[in-house]
Amino acid sequence: MAKPWHQSWFTYFVMALLVSLLATHSHAELKTHQIKAAYLYQISKFVFWPEQSKQANSFNVCQLGVDRYQGSLQKMAGRTVFQKPVVIKMVADLEQAKTCHLLILSSPKTLDKSTLQAWLQKHNILTVVDGSENWDIGMVSFALEEQRVRLHINLNLAKQSGLSFAANLLEVASVIHRDGP
Repeated sequence: MAKPWHQSWFTYFVMALLVSLLATHSHAELKTHQIKAAYLYQISKFVFWPEQSKQANSFNVCQLGVDRYQGSLQKMAGRTVFQKPVVIKMVADLEQAKTCHLLILSSPKTLDKSTLQAWLQKHNILTVVDGSENWDIGMVSFALEEQRVRLHINLNLAKQSGLSFAANLLEVASVIHRDGP
């Protein structure tokens, strides 16, 4: 029969190991969100925006749904895109998103695809989603490939919204969808 101090030592060791594994996972997830936030800022510089989009007082980065970037987007605030300060906003629905330039769709499965696509035809707003499976509603999709953040670009959806991308951005995309919904 094991002595009680052996049992408690083993219990503390297992608990410490679990905590360190969870912390490592959380750190990796946070780093992924920071990479995506940095990408968003860079991507915005390689989009050809209509002139009326450039007339706004600020460049509005909006998030529809929960903050999946864990606060990392705030690092963009105050930077500039076409000489306008970047402002981060949370929006509750597409009606509130009309003043956005870049719209992050945090919960893409909750949106009706046809409603979103019809809405985008009336608004010059760049949509961004997580997951390669959401390429049909995001003009830019972040996909994890071999533990790296990669870009998937939907040219058809961007064209429907009156946007296009610089060749430099298309060169770094791992997938480019030319046909679409």
